[in-house]
Amino acid sequence: MGRRILTHSRRLAALVMLALTALLAGCAAGNGPQLQQMSPLPEVAVCRVAVLPFQNDSEFLAADAVIAKVVSARLQQSTDYLLAQDGDVYKAYRQLGLLPGMVPDLEQLQIIADRVDARLLFTGIVLEMREDRGDHGSVNPVIVLEMQIRDGRSGEVLWTTFHRREGADYNKTMHFGSIYTITGLGRRMVDEIITLWLKKGLIQCNV
Repeated sequence: MGRRILTHSRRLAALVMLALTALLAGCAAGNGPQLQQMSPLPEVAVCRVAVLPFQNDSEFLAADAVIAKVVSARLQQSTDYLLAQDGDVYKAYRQLGLLPGMVPDLEQLQIIADRVDARLLFTGIVLEMREDRGDHGSVNPVIVLEMQIRDGRSGEVLWTTFHRREGADYNKTMHFGSIYTITGLGRRMVDEIITLWLKKGLIQCNV
């Protein structure tokens, strides 16, 4: 019961934040990723980064693993970052007595970043993931996602981004371009987030 109450509170808080951020940005929530910049990113190119295990507050089994894998792949393709190996990240978690999905505190985040030699950490939480029924019996996937860029030296959040999409958002004439799978929607959403980050000043690795 406590877990459900906590999950519901997190979802509610995140969705309220998403709506408020979208309002301040002058657009409707869900039209695109909504970025909050708490602190500036490093002004020089960073190459060594790590994608940490995501949290899953949805009812969709393995939603965290699905999105984290997509994030790792798209970051490498879009920024040429050198990502810490999953095995090294999980080893650091085990050494700290953490299970994937648990939230490290700031000190633990600093230790993890140091052990995997990562200047930036990418963390996140899947707030909602589900497959609704669409038109003509099709599947309409829905994802609500929050992602953060953290400073590896302090563990603090530098940027945080909320994003909500459903496959039907991409409907075109004769349904061309519609997205019917969770993986396809997740890939599209992560691409939109990374594109926004690059536009706002995230520097690609240029080594």
